[in-house]
Amino acid sequence: MSAVVRRFISYIGKCSLSDFKNPTHATLVDTYCNDQEKRDPRIKYASIEGTEFHRSHKDRTDPKQVLSVKFLDEERKRVGTGHLHEDGTSKFRYKQKAPEESQDGGFEKS
Repeated sequence: MSAVVRRFISYIGKCSLSDFKNPTHATLVDTYCNDQEKRDPRIKYASIEGTEFHRSHKDRTDPKQVLSVKFLDEERKRVGTGHLHEDGTSKFRYKQKAPEESQDGGFEKS
């Protein structure tokens, strides 16, 4: 029988989950970050870029308000950036090459 090893993503940067005024938003972000970590084993750290949903500065085509999260590897180099919507949908753009097993390249999740 093999042992299951559970990794836990580490939060770094100016914002933490405890900074969210709305606990539902903190839970949404935590779930999203853990899901991204499961999808790409290179992800070790998440840097939450703010605690309020806002219009994306980088993706003007996105009509929904977002929370931005940068995902980093062990050396703290960016793997990609996620934009999480309040309804739980998200967009993810890789900075590094997407893993081979990623079917959609990680660009969008509805």
